[in-house]
Amino acid sequence: VPHDSPRLATLFGRPEAMAERLEESFKKAEPHRFIADHGKHELAWVDYENQPSTNLAHVFSHLGQPWGSQYWVRKVHSTVFTDITPFGGYNGDEDQGQMGALSALMAMGLFDMDGGCSINPKYDITAPLFNKVTIQLNSAYCAGKTFVISTKNNRPENVYIQSARWNGQPWDSFQISHEMIAKGGTLELDLGPEPKTTWGKK
Repeated sequence: VPHDSPRLATLFGRPEAMAERLEESFKKAEPHRFIADHGKHELAWVDYENQPSTNLAHVFSHLGQPWGSQYWVRKVHSTVFTDITPFGGYNGDEDQGQMGALSALMAMGLFDMDGGCSINPKYDITAPLFNKVTIQLNSAYCAGKTFVISTKNNRPENVYIQSARWNGQPWDSFQISHEMIAKGGTLELDLGPEPKTTWGKK
């Protein structure tokens, strides 16, 4: 179910209804820093202390509202992953590096909703924290040498993607495939302070 958000949305009647409920949950979780007391995960509206719910901010994209993911990913990351103490960092078990990896992916503006289980995995795109991210690709597995994410107008308030380009060509999807990344290339993101609701809806 967590990997098939569009089908789950049919149980709500329409994707917008599920997105509204999810938005409500995030707003209720915000005063609690998007976490729950350890061992009380089932009581949280949204719980980024525990691995099973760390996909939630990215669900908006799969409901046709990528701007919702862009907003809440940045909000969660700046709230949950801002310290190195157990109470201000991971807020729970690191669990073989998953929480640290989650923080790194959110900071780079990437996330794989199904954990790489697809034949051709795809990464959801949100606004990275950094002006530029360069990933050195391993020649044993990848044909390309580097995968670069670069941004324009990257400021704390500019969390929304206005437009994107892949290797200089317009890119209108909120996802990029692992196959494309492995071939190497550059993803350019133009950022702004207001949602661009026409970008990334496919």
